[in-house]
Amino acid sequence: MPEIEIDPTTRIEGHHSTTLQVEDGVVTEAKSHMDMFRGMEMVVLDRPPSDAPVFTQRVCGVCFSVHRMCSLLAIEDAARGAGTFEGVPETARQMRNLLEKMANLWNHAVHMFALVGPDYSDAVADTGLERINPMEGEGYKRALQAQRKLLQGFAEFGGKAPHPLTYAPGGMSATPTAGKIENIRDQVEFVSEWLGPTDAVPEVIENVRNDEFDASLGEGLHDIVSILFAAKAAGADDFGVGPGRYYCNGVYPDGKGGREIPSGLYVDGERSHPDKEAITSAITESTARSWYTDDSGGHPMEESPPKPDPEKEDAYSWGKAPRYNGMNMEVGSLARLIVTEQDPFDLRATLGGDPTKSSTLNRLIARAQESVVLRDQIVDLLDDIEPDSTVNHGWTDDFSGEGVGLWEASRGALSHWVKIEDGTITNYQIITPTLWNLGPRDENGTPSIFEGAVEGMEVTDYENPINVMRTVRSFDPCLACSVHVESPDGTYSEKVTPASPGTAAKGNNTPFAGQEVDEP
Repeated sequence: MPEIEIDPTTRIEGHHSTTLQVEDGVVTEAKSHMDMFRGMEMVVLDRPPSDAPVFTQRVCGVCFSVHRMCSLLAIEDAARGAGTFEGVPETARQMRNLLEKMANLWNHAVHMFALVGPDYSDAVADTGLERINPMEGEGYKRALQAQRKLLQGFAEFGGKAPHPLTYAPGGMSATPTAGKIENIRDQVEFVSEWLGPTDAVPEVIENVRNDEFDASLGEGLHDIVSILFAAKAAGADDFGVGPGRYYCNGVYPDGKGGREIPSGLYVDGERSHPDKEAITSAITESTARSWYTDDSGGHPMEESPPKPDPEKEDAYSWGKAPRYNGMNMEVGSLARLIVTEQDPFDLRATLGGDPTKSSTLNRLIARAQESVVLRDQIVDLLDDIEPDSTVNHGWTDDFSGEGVGLWEASRGALSHWVKIEDGTITNYQIITPTLWNLGPRDENGTPSIFEGAVEGMEVTDYENPINVMRTVRSFDPCLACSVHVESPDGTYSEKVTPASPGTAAKGNNTPFAGQEVDEP
């Protein structure tokens, strides 16, 4: 039985590999390997709760805002239970929602053009889509400009990007001045013109069908729809098929005690919307196939911070295996749209064949659908924020309690779990979307969503199993969020040699400064 080792997985965030067992051209078993040690939870132990958002946002340079936000929700939940916190001001809620939506839209653009898009470009797959060719295609380059504009707008309220400074316990630490709002509006206008008007989507679809291009209707829309049609032509509606079970934490507080996108499940064809208590009681993590001790698994509020066990028998991943009432669940844009019964322009029903089908194509379509919806919401939200209004009611770290932050990253359900005693963090857990989608098997041998979606796929070219790669990238894995390296004991020396202006162009590598740095 041939074995295919794909190492590393490229065009994702972080370190991942896949081992495939193939028989008669069909994948019989897939193992998803998260290839670095996970340990961010250990960094925040014995610190005050207000430190947690600052540290955990540095889990990743791509998912930077969602981790800060989710960590804030966790410590604010704990403080609310302790009676020291009553909620954030309305303007802070609006600012947080705006920044999170902008970061989400930026993530979608990165995913569609820099990570997934090349799989359907002319340069990689001979599709004729030269505009999507990495680094050189006009559509690729225009998308990079839009991504840059989104982060520039984000930094007006966030302070900087990545790793914003202004999401603060109790609200925000930045005042929304009229000038900042207008600066954001200018950046969003550029992005909106690039993407194109929402009501132009049907006409753009027809243009792409007829191999026509009308930049006045949005270059971005034409390129995105072209990617979707190329994926359809590649058969992506019929490969990478998951079990059709979806889970969403809900996102964007609406100011009325609910969320614009509520929490939800889709299991066995039925939708439900459990409350927070039901969700948090249903989640467990298995370490049966993970290089961690047994007590590193279980219910996230009770399990130990991760304890490495690299010699563990039958383990093959540094990721854990989250389960919802024992079930593996798919998370992400597709899950959010399915649990809220949304299929904008009926794209998944028509192009994808079934709006609830878990396929490589439907994951791409859902990203495209959310991009248009988010853009429209961002434009509207900018009109609602009142300049120079109250953004924080104050905060104290002096309390004891436990809390859970439930949120949605662009790639799916995210949760942070915290225990605090006398103003000090005593336990912390993070469950990322990529753990849900790309984790290892559990103690029952149940594969993760990705592992199960790949098993049964045909592989015609053992040297280039492109549809397997298209499938893994359709989940937009973020292994930086899911695993982290442990520094070895001892010291090392690194020589930093920044280049002086103009030396690179002249081919001169002589530095203008050099520095020996000893680090533990």
